[in-house]
Amino acid sequence: MSSTPTTTSKRPPKRRASAKARASVALPGWADLPASPPSKLAGTATRAKAGAKKAGTQAAKKVRRARPLDAVPSLRFGLTTLLVCVVITLFLGHAYATRATLDALQEARRENERLRLTHQRLQGDVDRMTGPSAVLGRAAGLGLEEGVAYGPTIRLGEE
Repeated sequence: MSSTPTTTSKRPPKRRASAKARASVALPGWADLPASPPSKLAGTATRAKAGAKKAGTQAAKKVRRARPLDAVPSLRFGLTTLLVCVVITLFLGHAYATRATLDALQEARRENERLRLTHQRLQGDVDRMTGPSAVLGRAAGLGLEEGVAYGPTIRLGEE
């Protein structure tokens, strides 16, 4: 049997080498950049500007179409919560006001019934004091005589 010897590599992994190489190379500064772009990039720059302008226009259209409350979801949630609280408060206030009105109406009905009964009792007392039996007896006591107008009752069909 033939066997091939396995050799192990003595070099470090590529990641470590490139990281070390990047650390040893100095990065260019702002002063190292050219003042004007090279001529072969001029067309690319123009296309990039046109693309950026088109993208900006599309973004502006999207922003204009977006509703103000959609842009800030927490504001929309807060306003919705506030609106729900106001509706619940108005509903509960209306329910309590309706109950108070019903209680006042029932109290007014009880008072009306009490006053009506008192009026009927007093009207009965007045009728008994000013009725014919009371007036005729007192009038005879004062010397008034019974006339034709106050004659006996005529009954038909009875003998």
